[in-house]
Amino acid sequence: MHNVSSQNDRRLIEEWLPVNELSIESIRERAAASALPPINWLHVWWARRPLVISRAAVSASLISEDSDHDKFYSLMGTHTGLIEEQRRLDAAKIRGVRLKQGYSRKRAFTVNPSVSQQEWLAENLLSDGPVVLDITAGGGSIPFEAGRLGLRSHANDLNPVASLILRATCEWPQRFGNELVTHYEEIQKRFQKRVEELLEGVYSKEPLPDDLEEYNRTYASEIKNRETERAQRYVWADLWARSVSCPSCDGLIPLSPNWRLDSSGTGIRLLPDEDSGRCGFEIVETVADESPGTIKGGIATCPYPSCGSSTPKGYVAQEAQAGRMGQQLYCIIYRDQWRPKLKSGRFGKRFKTKRGFRTPRPGDDNTSAILSMLEQLKSQWDSDDILPNEAVPEGNDRRPHTYGMSPWKKMFSPRQQLAHGYCVQAFRELVDEDSSAGNLSDIRKAAWCYIALAFDKIIHYSSLLTRWHPGRQVVAPVFDTHDFGIKWSYAEMAVTIRGLGLEWALNDLRDCIAKLTEMSGYPEVSTSPRLLREATEAGLTAQPSLVTTESADMLLSVDDQSIDAIVFDPPYYNNVDYAELSDFFYVWLKRTAGYVHPEWFGDYLTDKTSEAIASPARFRNGSGRGSVQKQAYDDYVERMRQIFAECRRVVKDDGIMTIMFTHKSTDAWDALTIGIIEAGFRITATWPVKTESDYSLNIRDRAAARSTILLACRPRTEQAASSASWEQVEQQVADVVRQRIPTLEGYDLKPLDMYLASFGPALEVISTNWPIRRELANPERQNDPFAVTPNDALQVARREVFAARREKISELWAGNPGDPLTEFYILAQDSAGSATIPFDEANMMARCIGLELSDAAASSICEKKNSNINLLTAIERFARGHISPSAPTARHIDRVHTAIGLAESSDVNNAINWCRMQGFDDNPSFRGTLQALLRIMKMSDPDRIPASTLWSEMYGETPPEPEGMNLRLAGF
Repeated sequence: MHNVSSQNDRRLIEEWLPVNELSIESIRERAAASALPPINWLHVWWARRPLVISRAAVSASLISEDSDHDKFYSLMGTHTGLIEEQRRLDAAKIRGVRLKQGYSRKRAFTVNPSVSQQEWLAENLLSDGPVVLDITAGGGSIPFEAGRLGLRSHANDLNPVASLILRATCEWPQRFGNELVTHYEEIQKRFQKRVEELLEGVYSKEPLPDDLEEYNRTYASEIKNRETERAQRYVWADLWARSVSCPSCDGLIPLSPNWRLDSSGTGIRLLPDEDSGRCGFEIVETVADESPGTIKGGIATCPYPSCGSSTPKGYVAQEAQAGRMGQQLYCIIYRDQWRPKLKSGRFGKRFKTKRGFRTPRPGDDNTSAILSMLEQLKSQWDSDDILPNEAVPEGNDRRPHTYGMSPWKKMFSPRQQLAHGYCVQAFRELVDEDSSAGNLSDIRKAAWCYIALAFDKIIHYSSLLTRWHPGRQVVAPVFDTHDFGIKWSYAEMAVTIRGLGLEWALNDLRDCIAKLTEMSGYPEVSTSPRLLREATEAGLTAQPSLVTTESADMLLSVDDQSIDAIVFDPPYYNNVDYAELSDFFYVWLKRTAGYVHPEWFGDYLTDKTSEAIASPARFRNGSGRGSVQKQAYDDYVERMRQIFAECRRVVKDDGIMTIMFTHKSTDAWDALTIGIIEAGFRITATWPVKTESDYSLNIRDRAAARSTILLACRPRTEQAASSASWEQVEQQVADVVRQRIPTLEGYDLKPLDMYLASFGPALEVISTNWPIRRELANPERQNDPFAVTPNDALQVARREVFAARREKISELWAGNPGDPLTEFYILAQDSAGSATIPFDEANMMARCIGLELSDAAASSICEKKNSNINLLTAIERFARGHISPSAPTARHIDRVHTAIGLAESSDVNNAINWCRMQGFDDNPSFRGTLQALLRIMKMSDPDRIPASTLWSEMYGETPPEPEGMNLRLAGF
């Protein structure tokens, strides 16, 4: 063990991290949905950090700066040759070559630390038996990895849904081991059997087609009529369209934005019957035969030939709120399943399956019978509180109220309510049986809580907010995006389908528990007393976390200066409304897991008042000063101040606080930094690690950050005696960021992530020199013209990265970037591409180069929608008349865009002739701007082809490729 001499003893995270290797492993960890860590498929949570970066943050925060780097690589489960492997794979991918061998080692998160690695960690710890605190633990990545390292951890979260997930992730597998799986499997069988008995006849059974009937007759003696061996056809999912009556012709309009069933062109053709006022449905095989969608932007279009009118704005919502929105079954998706006969004469071990579509038959829609059953059960179920009748709060996402889905049970169709209600009933009956038999031990209660989490998978895939994904051929869950997105046509997964539905959910949880237990144990038990293990059986070495459900600004369970390392992932400003979304699960969990542990689910809904997010919904009542967005920001700043103040109370003077943060908004970074500094911390190091894949649903086609920034912070023991001058600190910020840029470029970051990564060094300078005042007044700050905020440093950092990006994009253009409008367009396009940019963020970028987006000229290059902007392409600007060959301007971007627009709308010769007439063809500024645009355009950009053709014909050269296209091919 290293001796601690003072608070300045440096930790490894303050000097070094293998950023590139951690980035590669983080992306690998999330690259394949079928190979995600088990904590990701235990239960939905909206922000989980990769396990590999969590392990790195925890261990590097606790060991000395001179710890062996090679040993650290081994502890992480990675190696120094990973970068070369990644380059080889990237090069092959760009060339279209499929390599037989990919990575040489399995994913880092699958590697359990060995006993010798734990011993090495113990030898390099800077304190005895350190305690790691995750104050907003959420999905549990950080405490889970702390436990795998053999360290004591404390996992806290205000949200009871998160607390249950934490217990299921970081406590019970480590505490109970493999015996937990045994208990779960026993009650799993009982629960599934009871639910199937209750739901007998609720879901229709598909008759076997002739070929499968023949299969069963032919092999009857060999399969011995065992149900699991017979060929069968199951209903996989029913597709329903919400419906409203047309206000013009009174015909029933089935609502769907499109009628696609698969990516090959299979879809639905509507068959409107004007006599009955209802639509029939037909399966078609080509897109051309498919009917157009019947709703867009909340406005429905009547499909009946004699009408064809559109509903007034708000009409569909009014019908939904009045309870007059219905539903129509329009397609049944079935699955055939059989065991193929092999050449050897034996049956294959795996079933073969075949998916098919059919239109509804009479009797498929049993809604009337379901409503009758619900009516018979109503009195008893209301008495037993089976269905969630709690009102949906009017939160930031108002769509549940807009479309009549309050109370919570109205997010489910009648058949879904019946099926889910029976699941709750079966759960309680079986828990009561265990209780009567004296069989509700702690481990048994834990097993029942896992059953509750499995049931949550069912509601996640069987709701009015689920949909059929035609590209992937699956039912997409409620939270495939982080909101309550309305689904006009929804997919209903049958709960009792063989191999799917409840059986799938229960088996999935069983496998998850087994994997969590496996990842929490090792082949042998380390004997190091310094890790303070509390193993209760051989092979179980991971430490169970202490899990609490407290507000992060008041941890009653934690003593002053008792924590060695706080490692946490704070709420990201306004990215996710955790409490608002988790109520979807909470209202069911309080009826299942809350039946086992009522002390955990005693509140009406989750606590939204104490949640540390920027939530405008809290301020809609009209009280307070300023806009609701400003009040939400101020509230977030204050809550983060309180959380960091609590962190300072509980952390030791020689301890450390490591934060993982990612947000593109400078307001979010400003709020975070104010909280850190004013609580008495200074930022000592920052590291950008790429943690998000470009193909993530919440990243793809958005101006979203791909990187997580790690900030290492140390407690201050004394504040500076006097205020520093901003004029001096500003130069320090610029110098530090400029020096760090070459290092950041070595991390192969996207442009947006380069800006975020530069924030770290800037904030290091700010926090070291705080408090800071201006010598010269800033007239824009009327309340305090001499005030300085962290945002000032972020603007300096952005300015320095702008300068570096200019050179990186095009040296020719960087030598003469021209007017501010041209410079803004290229740098904003470089940062965000075609994605949406928040207006405030775009305006901050613009101000760095002396431009206001409110200017008339700025409105000609972008389109403002609500609080966001989208940059317009040259083709869009030309078509809208923002630029014209008859009225050329002095702005470089206008000249180049006009030429591109001419090349696209007319032909390239006309564009070249126009350029020559204007004298642009040999103008270095014109050529530099065109080169810069070609360097930042994606290959799919609509401007790309006319711009490339213009370059080739005008200059007789191959057009510049997008920046970074060949960077990884160097040396191959």
